[in-house]
Amino acid sequence: MAEWSLWMDGLDDDLWSTTTYTTRPKRNQETDGVEYHFISKHLFETDIHNNKFIEYGEYKGNYYGTSLDSVRSVLSKNKVCLLDVQPHTVKHLRTAEFKPFVVFVKPPPLERLMETRKNAKVISGRDDKTSTKAFTEEDFQEMISSAQIMENQYAHLFEKVIVNDDLAAASSELLSALKKVETEAHWVPISWTHS
Repeated sequence: MAEWSLWMDGLDDDLWSTTTYTTRPKRNQETDGVEYHFISKHLFETDIHNNKFIEYGEYKGNYYGTSLDSVRSVLSKNKVCLLDVQPHTVKHLRTAEFKPFVVFVKPPPLERLMETRKNAKVISGRDDKTSTKAFTEEDFQEMISSAQIMENQYAHLFEKVIVNDDLAAASSELLSALKKVETEAHWVPISWTHS
């Protein structure tokens, strides 16, 4: 997730992301609507029941989710909405309304991953988000394994695969791909053209 945040900082004004909804308490340094939209558990569960989330999950007793309205809000401004979603969500986004361009960002081979991330830190599982720890070999193995599973199960949904061997190069490749989508014709299901 830290790498994704770095990418977001370098993207141009036509590319926007949504703000996640959560039921966890707001911390002192956070602003509602900036880091997260903070809502009650009851309201979140009502929104789940009313199918208002593209995806949601629970972590440490708190809900986190991406609302359909937040995506629609970005799209209504004629902006490209960048989402970081679980692979199973992609099939729900493949509609005439959203017309997604799906990019799978996969890690490089294990040796290169370990080399390029040797000084990287991961936020610990503790509630105070200032604690970090170095990635372990097991963490790297899990990244590779998860990516292989995603690619095996969902590759048919990907328009592009980018190997994140170097963050700057991968970011540039992503921006280039998104610019091409804006300016060049590409194939879409016929059902998307009749909405």
